[in-house]
Amino acid sequence: MNTTDRNQTVVSTSITSSLKPKQYILLVLGISWTFGFSTTTLLDFSDPIINTLITFTYAFIPAVIAIIINKKEGGTWKDLKFFKPSFKSAFYAFIIPIIYFSTIIGLQIFLEIRTIKSLDQIGQTPLTLALLLIIGYPITAFLILGEEVGWRGYLQEKVINSFGAFYGILLLGLVWGIWHMPIALQGYNFPNHPYMEAFITYPLVGIALSLIIAYLGFNRYSIFIGVLVHASNNHFGGTLIAITDTNDEFTYAMIFNIFYVIIILVFGYLWKKKTFTNTEI
Repeated sequence: MNTTDRNQTVVSTSITSSLKPKQYILLVLGISWTFGFSTTTLLDFSDPIINTLITFTYAFIPAVIAIIINKKEGGTWKDLKFFKPSFKSAFYAFIIPIIYFSTIIGLQIFLEIRTIKSLDQIGQTPLTLALLLIIGYPITAFLILGEEVGWRGYLQEKVINSFGAFYGILLLGLVWGIWHMPIALQGYNFPNHPYMEAFITYPLVGIALSLIIAYLGFNRYSIFIGVLVHASNNHFGGTLIAITDTNDEFTYAMIFNIFYVIIILVFGYLWKKKTFTNTEI
């Protein structure tokens, strides 16, 4: 094979490898947004039962598509990263979101942007609240698995191979963030600022968590690293929000955005340093 043929082969392989993540991204966004925008428009998203059904179904769309494509490509469950993570990585994946979410909410309470509810307002006894906190985590993790099979199980390795370790993870985080758009525009977290939630907060959260997950799972990535980070962020963060009241939603949202920018800068630096060092070696 001469040099020209070799270069054409490399270019052809590069284009083919980049098509896979692009096709998956377009397919997931197309199906998810069609389902999400149609159901939230035609149905009463404020109804708890309808809200739960839409959210549950929406969460599993990335997984269903990833499993179908992976099977067509001749892949196995191991190709979707279903294997045991290291204890150290799993522990950090579990605890890091608890630390930063507690810091965010704690600062807001200190600044009187949020206030802690009384037990009467929460409507639960301390024992019941503790049980819900423990039981709710595995339930949240199961729901989140529907997303993680797609984002980290199928897509992460492919965007890294196609766009590089750093830019691939940034792309993955951005796609993951805007994927939430139909639900975010309903004011899921910020009822009075849905556009901020959809176009600023969720993309920032997606990039921040994607960098944490990639960093913790470096070299031997297990899908359960993503599940633990994502579940701790959603479950414990959601619990802290549920037991407090918002006094100033805009400032509350902006503090979240600022904190996630800080997380992006910190873990972006750590991720780039780790991947650069590994490449040099």
